Amino acid sequence: MLNPNLSLYPDSVDPWTPSNSKGILHGASREIFMSGNRSLFIENQDSTVVTQSNWSQTYTGPMPAPGSTVELAAFVKGENIRDLTAGGRIFIAFKVLPINRSAYAVFDFQGDVDWVLLKATLENFPEEAESIQVTLNVPTLTLGKVYFDEINLTAK
Repeated sequence: MLNPNLSLYPDSVDPWTPSNSKGILHGASREIFMSGNRSLFIENQDSTVVTQSNWSQTYTGPMPAPGSTVELAAFVKGENIRDLTAGGRIFIAFKVLPINRSAYAVFDFQGDVDWVLLKATLENFPEEAESIQVTLNVPTLTLGKVYFDEINLTAK
């Protein structure tokens, strides 16, 4: 994966791209980060905004060896998080395409939370893989600000 600590380019977080979620703010923070010089964030302060939101990247480079274990790890931090659905959870995920096999890790928290490491693991990586889509997700009706940093995809 490219740009795991979001500091590869001075004025860009490429190849990370935000979803087109109206009413939700996507950005890069130079004040709050784990390493490098910035983190990604998703912020929703409006309880009438009812859409989920994410940052994503699609990796098309050399694929992990068939049969290997692939792990997505990311640090997540939350400020004033409120889940208005009593069930929505912030999560990281990756999907292997075109096979459509996926793995995800969920973080269920409310209020303020300092950096926490999330890991999503997929065993027995498929031979037919052509790309891997990674997403950093904030679900529908989640208020507050969520930061993501040190986003790494590794094969073992």
